[in-house]
Amino acid sequence: MSVEIEESPLFQNGEGLFSTHVYLEDLQQVIKEQMNTEAQLGENTKYTVVGDGNVSYNINKYYGFLFRKIMEFRIFGNLKFMIVSQGFMSRVVLVEPEWTICDERLPTKFVLKITSCMHVLNVLKQMNLPDKRESALWTIFEYEAQGLHNREVGLYKIFEKWNIDDLLLSPKVYFSRKFDTENQTKGFFGMEFVENAITRHVYVNLKPYELHSILKALAIFQAEGLRLNEEEKTNIIGYDLKKIVGKMFSENGLKNIFAQAKQINPEELSKIADKVKAFGLELVNFDLVQNLNKYLGIEQDVLVHGDLWSANILWTEKEGKLSVNKIIDYQSIHFGNPAQDLVRLFTSTLSGYDRNAYWEMLVDRFYEYFIDYLGDKEVPYTLEQLKESYRYYFVTGSLLMLPMLGPIAKVKLAEKSDPEEIEDLRNFLTEKAKYILEDMEHWHMYSRMKTKEWSEAEITNYDEPHSKFVFSV
Repeated sequence: MSVEIEESPLFQNGEGLFSTHVYLEDLQQVIKEQMNTEAQLGENTKYTVVGDGNVSYNINKYYGFLFRKIMEFRIFGNLKFMIVSQGFMSRVVLVEPEWTICDERLPTKFVLKITSCMHVLNVLKQMNLPDKRESALWTIFEYEAQGLHNREVGLYKIFEKWNIDDLLLSPKVYFSRKFDTENQTKGFFGMEFVENAITRHVYVNLKPYELHSILKALAIFQAEGLRLNEEEKTNIIGYDLKKIVGKMFSENGLKNIFAQAKQINPEELSKIADKVKAFGLELVNFDLVQNLNKYLGIEQDVLVHGDLWSANILWTEKEGKLSVNKIIDYQSIHFGNPAQDLVRLFTSTLSGYDRNAYWEMLVDRFYEYFIDYLGDKEVPYTLEQLKESYRYYFVTGSLLMLPMLGPIAKVKLAEKSDPEEIEDLRNFLTEKAKYILEDMEHWHMYSRMKTKEWSEAEITNYDEPHSKFVFSV
C-alpha cells in the first residue's frame, strides 16, 4: 500500500516552500495576476511558520523541513487527533514582505495557507497499518483535502462580492489558487493577518453576552447566503459529513471518544460517559442530520460555517477589553440546518451551566439579528423550528465536540505545574464535559422518539410521493 500512497499527488512532501508543492514562483505569479501589481516578494522577505516553534528564515536561502512540535493523542481507534496551531491539513505561514516596488495597496504582513500532507504522512507512518487506506486520515485527506480548500476559496470569492467583511467578521483574502484537473498539488491562499490575535480555547468559559457579536455575524452570513445564485452555490457545495467522519463514528470510534472524555476526570465523568456510550451506534444518525430541514418543514437550506468553535474565533484586546476580531476557517462550509453552527459554538465556548441556562435566550438573540437583517425578505424558518433544530442536532454536534475536550485537557494539564491552576482547569473541563454528556442523553431520547414518529409516518404515506413528513413543532 505504501506504493499507492506515494502515487497520490498530494500524498508526497514537495520540494517547494516548507516541503509543499508550491514554489515562490507560483506565489509571485498569482500575486501579480490577482493583486494587479508588478511588485514581488524580495529576497529579504521574512517567513514565520506558525506552530512550528515560530521559526523564521529567508526563503531564498533555505527550503525544506522544519522541526515540528506536534502533540498527538489517540481518540478514534487508529486515528490520531493532532493539535497543531497551523492546521491539520495545511502549512500556515506569516509572511512579512519586502516588496520590490512600493505600493500602498500591498499588505505589510499576510498569512499564507498551503494545503499540505506533511502532518497526515507523519501520523500514517506512526500508525503502521497493514492497509493505510482503511485509516480515516486517508479518507479525509485523499478524498476531501482538495474539496475543502476549493470550497473555502470559493466562499472567500463570494465574500469579496458581498464586500461586508466588517459585518461578517471575516478576514480579507488577497489572492488564492484552487485545485483543478491541471493543478493537483498547489492549493493556497494569502489572507489578512490579525496583529496580537488571541484564541480563547475550550478551557476558557465565555460569558453569554460575549457571543452576541458572533451571533450577529452568523445571522448576516446566513441571511446573505439565501441570496446566492446557482453558479455561486456550485462553488461551495460538496461537503459530506458522513464521508468525512463516518469511519470515526464506528463502534470502536465511539468507545474511544467516551474513553477520552472520561480521562478528563474519571471519578466525575465515568458514570455518565458509560451511560451515553451504551446507546452505541444509535447515537450516530446521519439521516437525521442530512434531512433535518425536511423533517421540520424548513424548505430552504442555509449556509453553515461547519466549524464554528472557539479555536476559529480570533479576539483582540483594547484598553483591557476583549472583542471578536475575526471568524476564520471556512473549509467545512456547506448548506444545511440553521442550528448546526449554534450547537458547536455554544458547546465549545460556554460553561455547561451557562449553556443550559441561556441557550434559548441566545437563540432568540440570533433570530432577532437574522430577522432584522433580512428586512422585508421572506424568512425561511420560524423561531420554534430553529429551537427544535438545536435539540435534534445536539447529539451529533456534541459527538463532534467531545474529541476536542479530552486531548486538549491532557495537553493543557501536562503544561501546568501549579496544583491550584491544574485543579481549576480540570474543573472547568469536567463541568463542560459533564453537562454535554447529560444533555446528549436527554436530547438523544427526545430525538429518538421523534425520529420513530417520522419513520412510522413515512411508512404510512409511502404511496403518497408528494406528502411532507413534518414533525409537530
